[in-house]
Amino acid sequence: MSRHLSRFSSPSFWGMVVMALSLALITGCSRGPSAKELSLLEEKKQATEAAESTLEKKKAQKASLERKLAEKKADKKALDEKLSGTRASLSNWE
Repeated sequence: MSRHLSRFSSPSFWGMVVMALSLALITGCSRGPSAKELSLLEEKKQATEAAESTLEKKKAQKASLERKLAEKKADKKALDEKLSGTRASLSNWE
């Protein structure tokens, strides 16, 4: 049993414990974010919101263009079929 306790009595163990507690106290006991940090956070938040808004607009624009493309493809197909029919009629007419 004393073999297990000897680990806790070594100076390096207690040095590590003191360092860990010191680090926890130093980082955990700050006053909070500074005004500059809050300002930067607000700027980042506004930039993120602007980017998200732009993204939504671009997605809507893409969807609109895809609909128009589908309509144009359908029109082209109908015109190609009409052209084929006209050519067939002309070849039969001669």
